[in-house]
Amino acid sequence: MTPDELLRTELTRAAAAIGAPDGITPALERPRDPAHGDWATNLALTLAKPLAKKPRDIAADLVAHLDLSAAGVASTEIAGPGFINFRLDAGA
Repeated sequence: MTPDELLRTELTRAAAAIGAPDGITPALERPRDPAHGDWATNLALTLAKPLAKKPRDIAADLVAHLDLSAAGVASTEIAGPGFINFRLDAGA
């Protein structure tokens, strides 16, 4: 699997772990500004209404449930209203 496929799989797993409804497909995109990382997701924003929680709180919950070792992620960052930015290891 590619790093983006691994990220999507892990985001789906983490979303289920925090009580997200079935059928969630995390959006993952390359940020326009490279300073924001290699990949980003707005999953926390899309889960805010169904989970009745603030997006930044959901983002923190998601990050806490992520196991990104296999995806080659060096770091995660919660940004803005609830985006999660991912920086990949140089070799990923």
